[in-house]
Amino acid sequence: MKLEEFKNPEALYRNAPFFSWNDKLDKDELKRQIKDMAEKGWGSYFMHSRVGLVTGYLSEEWMDMIKACAETARETGTYAWLYDEDKWPSGFAGGIVPNTNEKFRSSALVLIKSNEITKNDIIMSEIDWEGQRYIICKRISPLGNLWFNGSSYVDLMNPEAVKTFIKVTHEKYKETVGKYFGKEIPGIFTDEPCYLMEIYYNVPAIPWSIYLPDFFKKLKGYNIEEHVKELFFDIGDYKKIRFDFYDAATRLFLESWTKQYYDWCEKNNLKMTGHFMGEDDLVSQTQWIGAAMPHYEFMHWPGIDKLGRNINQLVTVNQVSSVADQLNKERVLCEVFGTIGQQVSFYHRKWIADWEAALGISFVNSHLSLYSMRGERKRDYPANLYYQQPWWDDERKFADYIGRISYAVSQGKREVDILVLHPIASVWSEYSPLHKQNGFPVENSIYNRHFEVLSTMLREWKLDYHYGDEIIMESHAKVQDGKLIIGQHKYSTVIVPPSLTLRTNTVKLLREFAEQAGADRLIFIKPVPSRVDGILGDMNLPDGVLYVNSVKDALDIVDKYYDYRIKITDKMTGENADKIYCHSRIAKEGRSIFLVNTDEQREINAIISLPYEEEPYILDLMSGEIFAIPSIVKDGRREISVKFYPAGSMLLYYTDENVNVQKVPNYLDSGLAFTDDDVTLKDLVITVDNWEVNFLEQNVLPLNDVTLYLDGKKVLENEPVAYAWNQHFYKVDDGTPFKAEYTFEVINIPEGEIFAVIEVAENLDRITINDIEIRPLKQRGELGAFDPNKSWKDINFTKVPLTGKICEGVNKLTIEGKKVNNITGPGTHISVKDFKNHFPTEVEAVYIVGNFIVMDFNKKHFTIDGKFKKPNYKDLTESGYPFYAGKVEFVSQIEYKKENAKAYLIINDVKAACIELYVNDKYVDVKYWEPYVFDVTNVLKEGKNEIKIVAATTLFNLMGPNRIARIFDDEFVGPNTFVDFNRFTEKYALLPLGIGSASLLCI
Repeated sequence: MKLEEFKNPEALYRNAPFFSWNDKLDKDELKRQIKDMAEKGWGSYFMHSRVGLVTGYLSEEWMDMIKACAETARETGTYAWLYDEDKWPSGFAGGIVPNTNEKFRSSALVLIKSNEITKNDIIMSEIDWEGQRYIICKRISPLGNLWFNGSSYVDLMNPEAVKTFIKVTHEKYKETVGKYFGKEIPGIFTDEPCYLMEIYYNVPAIPWSIYLPDFFKKLKGYNIEEHVKELFFDIGDYKKIRFDFYDAATRLFLESWTKQYYDWCEKNNLKMTGHFMGEDDLVSQTQWIGAAMPHYEFMHWPGIDKLGRNINQLVTVNQVSSVADQLNKERVLCEVFGTIGQQVSFYHRKWIADWEAALGISFVNSHLSLYSMRGERKRDYPANLYYQQPWWDDERKFADYIGRISYAVSQGKREVDILVLHPIASVWSEYSPLHKQNGFPVENSIYNRHFEVLSTMLREWKLDYHYGDEIIMESHAKVQDGKLIIGQHKYSTVIVPPSLTLRTNTVKLLREFAEQAGADRLIFIKPVPSRVDGILGDMNLPDGVLYVNSVKDALDIVDKYYDYRIKITDKMTGENADKIYCHSRIAKEGRSIFLVNTDEQREINAIISLPYEEEPYILDLMSGEIFAIPSIVKDGRREISVKFYPAGSMLLYYTDENVNVQKVPNYLDSGLAFTDDDVTLKDLVITVDNWEVNFLEQNVLPLNDVTLYLDGKKVLENEPVAYAWNQHFYKVDDGTPFKAEYTFEVINIPEGEIFAVIEVAENLDRITINDIEIRPLKQRGELGAFDPNKSWKDINFTKVPLTGKICEGVNKLTIEGKKVNNITGPGTHISVKDFKNHFPTEVEAVYIVGNFIVMDFNKKHFTIDGKFKKPNYKDLTESGYPFYAGKVEFVSQIEYKKENAKAYLIINDVKAACIELYVNDKYVDVKYWEPYVFDVTNVLKEGKNEIKIVAATTLFNLMGPNRIARIFDDEFVGPNTFVDFNRFTEKYALLPLGIGSASLLCI
């Protein structure tokens, strides 16, 4: 690791968001947004067609935008990555491929009753089962699916379909922007390709292709058409048939799609990256793609996605990082942060990104940055991590942090000595779509659960490992000098989780390994495989191989083999700190050890015991500086005492270089404290317990209820606006006249400017307030770069002046126009044919913005009051600012007497996305999470000092979904969450905004 590169990572190590192209695009605005990303420390962006796109996908105008962004990448030192589809999953080219040839459309084997046959079905077999007659058909996907722009998905086991996809997508990019390939455009993202769109069949279905029968017979030596019954029903030697079927389908998908795609990218100097559908567990892989790991061999920067506000997908991450480590892949991508909710800003991103980095993810592809938040776009699997957020100006320091951890876990080689065989083939041998128990596939509990438990416990016990994929092992594994070797990694211990079958080649390797390494280094957890290549047979392993009854039994054995490893003790319990994960790497410059507290809520006072006497340094992930840390030698090991705050992280570094270092500060912003345990309350002086509050933006009241008329008929009266767009507005034809009425009450007229924010107001026919016509500050169809004088928060949130036109009492704001909108429902849209002349309208919330407070009546009804009242600094949400979406200053003063000690200002009870500190108008720092501790030693002066905290909120209170019961329990928030009317409430769920007291600590 090079310390200068660590401190300021190159752009390709930095965050690379999905840049959501979701509206009518404007070159000037694209350039403005890219420059903004660069200023905030982001290094790349994936130019990603998303829900709401108006500009024609792959049109001449689209290509002009791609070219403009590539040129702006050169100007800003960033990288413009291609994305290969109109939305996702990849392969249909916005509908071009399935419309080209019926043979290119996806197909499946479906199990149906005779009355369920459609014109798209070809009967292959029939069977009587439990008194019912069933038919097995080959079903070709019909055209007309709105998600696929009126077409269908495609057969990615068909090499000709894939060749056509590459021709109309990749070759077109090459023709227009090929000169940027390998430079400003480093690569291309493929998103969720699969051999079966499982969710689009309402009957039991398995993958099929016109190419599969011949491929199968060549590979397996018999006709699969004669055995399709065994793929559904547990008859005959079904386990052997299913093993062969999914083995063949996986290999055909790999040959037709992944290898062909990879070879084109290799030839054209592009990196293939992205991720596959259904990577999350063994059963979903079987259903959607066969197996994930074999595909990663044929990706330059293999990747996954990890959605949701949790850290549950351990297997998913381990699969991709194992292949990347073994086959020496440069980087490992993860599409991450999608669906975590609009309330999330920095802390949860750190928590998830640290956990992933500890498992080997080195390229953060954040989901999602919206070009436009107009209409349905704002509900596109939030959070929107972008310029519309109140905290956006504070992104830079966090972006540097992400760049540093990505750089750190990219350097050198991971230190791993344990191999866990991946049991996907055992699931293949058992799986049938008919296997259901409590709504879940039976195979989940047979194989998946034990595999996940083993994977988790190894990680918690600080026993790092890789998975061994049997298909990859056919080409890349051998046994030599007592080690089982896959690619560049050697393993001294092999664990086989509960399994049914192994491959002949794998059994041969295990036999050789047991003979060379010692049979006790091969551990089987029961049930032990009883089949080889799906056929009943004995593995004939040497005596002495270990067979254990449980995961715990296996770990007890392995624990003794690796007694010299890193150990971490929780001082509170005296036990292993199982929530702290570690990741160790060795490079020519030295060794690094990355440690993270994966507990979201609990701090851990830990003792880190390292198996070397050498003294490590600590690399501060937030500042990039290197420090010496206090430690002792005990029993030949180095011990470090440190507090990990929730989601705290630490990077230790060993080097022979001569480096000038200072002692580590008592607190590091990555979530660490090195203070002594005996610091008591007498050392803390409460210096501030009252703050003057100044709002840096105007207040806002969203009007979330509407009365709606369509074609002159009233269809809603004072109902939530979600009903309007979901149940009415999206469903009517373009051109339908509409009128939407919003009301709000004013107690005292606010002073100064007041305006309404109406989405694309410039495209409406008429806007009135209390029957007075008013005009927006933009012209019809006006694009161009974001102008804060005309727009509020977002390019399409148009200001409409209300100053002097509102009255005390009830005010009525009315918008009228013709419905023009390409959204068809939550998260879906249709392509716009005449996109150059598309001037959209919306029926959405209207925002009233001005200098007022919002009177809160039980979080159900809200009224504007123009008379200012002193707010409660501990929670502004509860004192007149329930929907505020900006920054707030908290100002006070402290007396300070100079001491020969470090002075730290601790801010208590922070309820904000982040806080900045200014002392005597001098900027000190920004903090995103615990500990909210600022080093003020060099900024405090003798006597009186002004302390100013600037806190930022998020868009959640403003945009929600905050009328959904128990919304804060939702780990996944998507378009349908906003219209979950079974959970709809009148009462709003709102997040607090404020701070508590401040304490001065001198140590």
